[in-house]
Amino acid sequence: MQHANYLPATELLAQFRTGTLDPADYLETLIEAAHRQQETVNCAASLHLDAARAMALEARRRYAEGTARPLEGVPVIIKEETSVKGWPRPLASLVYRDKIATENHPIVDKLLEAGAIPYFQASNPEFCVLGHTWSKLYGVTGNPWATAYSCGGSSGGSGAALAAGVAPLATGSDMAGSIRLPASLCGVYGYKPPFGRLACAPGDEYMTQAVEGPMTRTFDDLVLMQNVLGGPHPNSYTTLPFTPLPTEYGDLKGMRIAYSPAFGHPALADDIRSNMMAALDGLRERGAVIEEVTLNWDLEEINNVLLEGLRALFVDEFMRDIPRAEAHKLNSYTADLYEKAGGPRASIMPSAALGQRLQREMQDKVWGKGYSAFICASMLTTDLAANQDPVAEPMLDINGHQIDAYLGWCLTPPFNLLNRYPVMAVPTGLSELGVPTGMQIVANAYDDETVFRVGANHARAGTSKLFIERFPTMGPAA
Repeated sequence: MQHANYLPATELLAQFRTGTLDPADYLETLIEAAHRQQETVNCAASLHLDAARAMALEARRRYAEGTARPLEGVPVIIKEETSVKGWPRPLASLVYRDKIATENHPIVDKLLEAGAIPYFQASNPEFCVLGHTWSKLYGVTGNPWATAYSCGGSSGGSGAALAAGVAPLATGSDMAGSIRLPASLCGVYGYKPPFGRLACAPGDEYMTQAVEGPMTRTFDDLVLMQNVLGGPHPNSYTTLPFTPLPTEYGDLKGMRIAYSPAFGHPALADDIRSNMMAALDGLRERGAVIEEVTLNWDLEEINNVLLEGLRALFVDEFMRDIPRAEAHKLNSYTADLYEKAGGPRASIMPSAALGQRLQREMQDKVWGKGYSAFICASMLTTDLAANQDPVAEPMLDINGHQIDAYLGWCLTPPFNLLNRYPVMAVPTGLSELGVPTGMQIVANAYDDETVFRVGANHARAGTSKLFIERFPTMGPAA
């Protein structure tokens, strides 16, 4: 079977039910892919095969007995940051290389309860504070479409693993674009739900800029996974009630959608823009009325304010817990944050004020004008080295513009300030470098279904062809 390891979860479940595919046999197919990709892509933090094989045999038994659960026998990629009891959880750091998770993250519990098989732990950058995926502990994770280029971060290992065909579903987390950046760069779907839609880890209740979310290769799998992950968990007191998303969506006839390619930023790469415009034409063919709006947002201000808020809520306190004697083990990008943590106290208040300002402008120019959704690109360029170091090289040249190398190329942070907005990253094609491009579909606060309706129509329009006609090579760019 051509591309057997790229079957969607929805197709796997159908074949498991009819008996045309065996969960235990299929797991072995993916394990082979998992070992194979490590030679070039390097997105595995660890593999957990004995337990997975036992779960696959349990899935076989359940299908035979007619007691299969919603994700019975489907292998899943777990971001290293996402706790699985008994698995390593060093956060890609030599400082914590011996740390073992003592309990499951709530979304892991939900996956296990649904019959999924977590077996592949995906790499992330140290402390998940970089838009690429490399560390002293795990090395450099490349992009399966073109390994010299970035797979994004911090859920880059999850995005790369999906693109490498090691499983159809993956977990990610997003506090400045960490789901949406790797989803776009790896050609997959990623969903940043509004805060409260998924249960957070105990202790993260005030980290409203950061959420967990699903990543998949197909839209239908994204619906499937989100419906499993959504809703309350006994260990979380901030989770909202959840009504499962529809699995079928009508067209977009009469829906008004606003777009701003890059919030007025002049450095947007031509190939990202052209792929996005083709995707918008696909939505027009599905009935949408799409119009450009002017949002001249100061992305440097947005990025700086978001980072200050993250420092105030999480990063500075975390860094202060690292003994000075251990600081030499840190990567350049975390060592930089370590030094900043010893300076003036950061504040969350600028984030709250700027988020309110952005919401007022969205209300004035988008939601209040009758638009149901908003679309923009995910990033300014795909010309990003897999091992890009924003400390060693603090500026990037993008289309003749000097851009901050840390977050300046990202178009995702505004929606971490507007953290009640649901946002889906969807693939739009390949750049001239052979790296996938993507765009973000946004709706107003807690309007998840609108985002999924637009995402469904984007998928049905079929403009990207990724994982349909085009598949990764696992090697350098052609």
